[in-house]
Amino acid sequence: MGKKVVVMEDFTTPDGRMHVYDILAEKYGAEVKYVKVQKYIKDGDDFSKMFLNMEKNGPDVIPEEEELLEEIKDANIVISHISAISTKAVNSAKNLEAVCIMRSGVENVNVENAAKRGIKVVNAPGRLAVPVSEFTVGLMIAEMKNIARSHQRMQAGNFKDGFSNSEYSVNLKGKKIGLVGCGMVGSRVAKIMKAFEAEVLIYDPYMSDDAIRKMGYEPKELNELCKEADVISIHFRLTPETKGLIGKEQFALMKPGSYLINTARAGLVDEEAMMDALINKKIAGAGLDVFHQEPLEADNPLLKMDNVTITGHLAGHCADIFQMTTDIMMHALDHYFQTGEWIQVVNK
Repeated sequence: MGKKVVVMEDFTTPDGRMHVYDILAEKYGAEVKYVKVQKYIKDGDDFSKMFLNMEKNGPDVIPEEEELLEEIKDANIVISHISAISTKAVNSAKNLEAVCIMRSGVENVNVENAAKRGIKVVNAPGRLAVPVSEFTVGLMIAEMKNIARSHQRMQAGNFKDGFSNSEYSVNLKGKKIGLVGCGMVGSRVAKIMKAFEAEVLIYDPYMSDDAIRKMGYEPKELNELCKEADVISIHFRLTPETKGLIGKEQFALMKPGSYLINTARAGLVDEEAMMDALINKKIAGAGLDVFHQEPLEADNPLLKMDNVTITGHLAGHCADIFQMTTDIMMHALDHYFQTGEWIQVVNK
């Protein structure tokens, strides 16, 4: 008998012919077992709340899946997209070698616990780099050029020009675009900004200044970037070190005509400082796809502001994202079954 692979979502190929990971049985003789999970999720709203809770607090806040607990006991590999894999489940697995998460973030599993047990956590790096980078640029332009606001006015029968940021509704050409983070998403945004003939400033403590310069960009300390940039776009992962990275000090340094764009994580920005900057027009505006409270409550001030463009956590959405993700994960699985070694490991 080959390796046992437990798959926590019942994915099929785009043509609907077969379950995606059945190919592991065909190619490598694996025993592939699909577990239907999250039976307690009733609708989209419940799911959104569950997923956000897991992202913030880890997998153990989600109710246990009894079927998973049973099937994982003798599994070698577990594959999940958005379903939680509890610490209890991982600890009950006698033969588990790897937990494969079909996302770049691995909030579905207790990574530290897995590492202690010698279990690899494998992710799908860069799966959202294309959609998020494109969305970031779209959100940037929509906010600076008042595209969404004009659309709303037109729908209300108002053809009037003039917006709160009219004096700062500028072109990207020749402007300084400050990117906080230059990973897979940030580096793609940087390339696009270069095509717009903008000057790209980079703050990324995980890269050397020489490496940034070789890419054709200008390295900056965070406060320098906030002081100089016309647009500040955030592309870090949320960690204890990056929480509240853009705070009161950074907003105080920003130009009155500058824009903040966040398609990463809301926790990277101090919410109180951001609201103060927007309400008091200390900056020209913001484009936001992520929020400290999702979905937004009816009394959230952002819903009534005339200097923000807000979208409902859409940056990673695209019709072909599933195929992109499975291709990335299958690359890692093929490599493992052919060589016995794991790649894309986040807890080496």
